Amino acid sequence: MNRLYSLFKMQLNMNFSISALKYRFTREKKKRWEPFVIAAAILFGGGPMYVYYILGMNGLFTIGFSLNHPEMVLTLAFIVTQVLILFFGLFYILGSFYFSHDLDTLVPLPLKPYEVLGSKFLVVMVNEYITAIPLLLPALIIFSIGTGQGIVFWFKGIFLLLTAPVIPLIIGALFVMLLMRVVNLRRNKDLLTIIGGFLGIIAIVGVNLVIQKMPKEGGQDFLKNLLASQTGLIEVIGRAFPPSIWATFGLSDNSLTGWGYFALFIGVSVALFFALLWLANLVFYKALIAGQEVSRKKRILTGIEIARQYNKVTSPVLAIFIREWKLLLRTPIYVINGLTGAIMGPLMILIMFFAKGTGPNVTQLINAIMNPEYSLYITLGGLGIMLFTAGMNIVASTSVSREGKNFWIAKMIPVSPQQQILAKFLQGYSISALGIVTTSIVLGIFIKFSFPRILVIVIIGLLTSVSMTALNLLLDVLHPKLSWNSEQEAMKQNMNGGLGMLVSIFIMAVLAACTVALILLQAPAWVIFVGLGIVSIILGIPSLLALFGVAEKKYKEMEV
Repeated sequence: MNRLYSLFKMQLNMNFSISALKYRFTREKKKRWEPFVIAAAILFGGGPMYVYYILGMNGLFTIGFSLNHPEMVLTLAFIVTQVLILFFGLFYILGSFYFSHDLDTLVPLPLKPYEVLGSKFLVVMVNEYITAIPLLLPALIIFSIGTGQGIVFWFKGIFLLLTAPVIPLIIGALFVMLLMRVVNLRRNKDLLTIIGGFLGIIAIVGVNLVIQKMPKEGGQDFLKNLLASQTGLIEVIGRAFPPSIWATFGLSDNSLTGWGYFALFIGVSVALFFALLWLANLVFYKALIAGQEVSRKKRILTGIEIARQYNKVTSPVLAIFIREWKLLLRTPIYVINGLTGAIMGPLMILIMFFAKGTGPNVTQLINAIMNPEYSLYITLGGLGIMLFTAGMNIVASTSVSREGKNFWIAKMIPVSPQQQILAKFLQGYSISALGIVTTSIVLGIFIKFSFPRILVIVIIGLLTSVSMTALNLLLDVLHPKLSWNSEQEAMKQNMNGGLGMLVSIFIMAVLAACTVALILLQAPAWVIFVGLGIVSIILGIPSLLALFGVAEKKYKEMEV
């Protein structure tokens, strides 16, 4: 267990770059501002959504309290948290257990399989606290204050919060280990990951549609009838995922029965963890070695084909641009995280459109959109959705980071940093442009935007994307994350992605302020759109100059 603990500390240090951060914030005084910027990005970007979540939890508690079921808020918080961890943790576990780069170093060491797998599992669990704590803590606070709980409640609550990810992650880990032992997933890893990622997006959209179709009027009567049924809502959810009801009764019941449910939850979590370690000694290395046996089809090229391949000549910028796209499309994590932003805008419109008829408010909104009297405001709203789609693109803000330990190649090839950065800029810009064009098509088909309206906002969107992409890429040039063990760390655990979104939101705020000012001045519609185009150009030119001006110096300073 000592070696397991030491290995866990080492991998935790690598996962969060603790030593590097400690050095940076204690020795490099110029970078002490970074934590404040990160905190501002999190608060500014996710703060409003989190406030809505807390208000929703409070409303749920109020309804449950009036129906004598205040513990309903705990049940739903635990079920939502554990199901999300189970679904998204499945792919995280797959990547960490079988596809991380440090396995080639760890496996030859005199370590037992359970020590390697156990340390990786604990690191995954620590990462999942980022999901579990924000989702569970509001429910615990609301229930504690609303029902006047004391220190005993918080003693049990902290234990349950810390162990909440254990059961769903172990279920996912056991499934992955047994599946890898039987099926060689490495051959189809990319396809499975991409399919799983987009299934997750579809599932989120489906949940939104289901919520929209729930009764809007008489909602409290609907819940009252459900809770008054033979089993009640809590028992129904408990049958679907029993650990959620164990946690609920363990927290809400202070009797001996409640302590029994509390012990059951903790005991099952501990027992499953040791079962995972036991199974790791039996199948982990066998599945890992079997997964590394990959056969490739070899095709013999003719002399003419070889000459054609090696005689191709293209510009360095185009060659690197094509390479960037190939690397993006060959890596599932990059595809999912890079292209999801490009479909967010169209998805928002489609959800709103297909929700028509599910409630009077949505129907009134659709009718207002179709009203020519509000043409200017609806057009500006369409532009806002386009810019939101372009701003959610994290490809540019992680472009240099994705080079990882292969960054030395970028320093060795006979291509100037400006040309390499231009190719990366064009790739990020092309994804933003893809999102803008896709959004314009959806606006034309479903919201009946005329071609001139679409053309105007597409032009403004493309102009604004120049500054968004340039500044996002500049962030990654200034502070790339080149040390990572898996592709997931390069994108999802890269603070530049969040900072880039914050920069994009700031640019959108500047355009929104200009728009409001022109509307208050009662400027004609064409003046507003021309003004927005000019502002976009003014923002874009210095952004590009700053990007290319910094690239030469930073490329020489960067070390892997």
